[in-house]
Amino acid sequence: MTGRFVYDPASFKGAEHAGWERVAPGYAGALGRVTAHAAGPLLDATGAGPGTRLLELCCGPGYAAGAAAARGAAAVGIDFAAGMVRAAQALHPGATFRQEDAEALTFDAAVFDAAVCAFGIHHVPEPERLLAEAHRVLVPGGRFAFAMWCGPERNEFFALVLGAIRRYGRPDPPLPPGPPVFRFSDPAACAAALLAAGFESPTVADLPLAFRPASGEDVLALTYGAAVRMVMLLEAQTEAARERIHQAIVDGAAGYVREGRIEIAMPAVLASATRPRA
Repeated sequence: MTGRFVYDPASFKGAEHAGWERVAPGYAGALGRVTAHAAGPLLDATGAGPGTRLLELCCGPGYAAGAAAARGAAAVGIDFAAGMVRAAQALHPGATFRQEDAEALTFDAAVFDAAVCAFGIHHVPEPERLLAEAHRVLVPGGRFAFAMWCGPERNEFFALVLGAIRRYGRPDPPLPPGPPVFRFSDPAACAAALLAAGFESPTVADLPLAFRPASGEDVLALTYGAAVRMVMLLEAQTEAARERIHQAIVDGAAGYVREGRIEIAMPAVLASATRPRA
């Protein structure tokens, strides 16, 4: 790892980087069971197909880049966590993966036909820089699409975990300052940010996703196995509060039994736009 990917551990970016390096080996078996299903809709939103030069930002295990390669695209995925790059390359040998910072890409301008970002925009300190970089590396007429979770008013996973924290812990412990978690859960905020970055004709659609855990313990395992910003919040609690929160999450999962099994709605929004041709 070069100095370019070493961050102040007390900063938001440093905490995020450490968190993603930690969860990389187990992500596919945790939140990847949900996020993998966003790959197809993201590619459809950008028109990715045979011959498309596609970039996946904050790629994690590379689901979108891998699916694009399977469609015949020349796909590249980038992530600042070396562990995620290794995991993605192992899962998707047909795509290319490299360690890059989504806020400061080393690619030349106008070299991709499409770019996507699945659930990564709230994990960077300055989302505007990610959007600007996506705009810069796209050719005129190129398409960009990103997915972001809906807030706890619609997303039952966040409602369950954040509700347990509010009940038994401290919802606002001191943490490295970062962007609002659910800023891009708002379709209007998505469209406004895309326009401000220079894109045109933004559209925002619902993306229905769900988590079907085997048990309440499985919900808790997913929380620690992939939800990096949520883990920051949990680790900032006292040990006693954290134990109560854990139990509330495990017990609360029983409230989401549907047709004999647990099913937790995790809807997202999918925003897309075009780099103008002129």
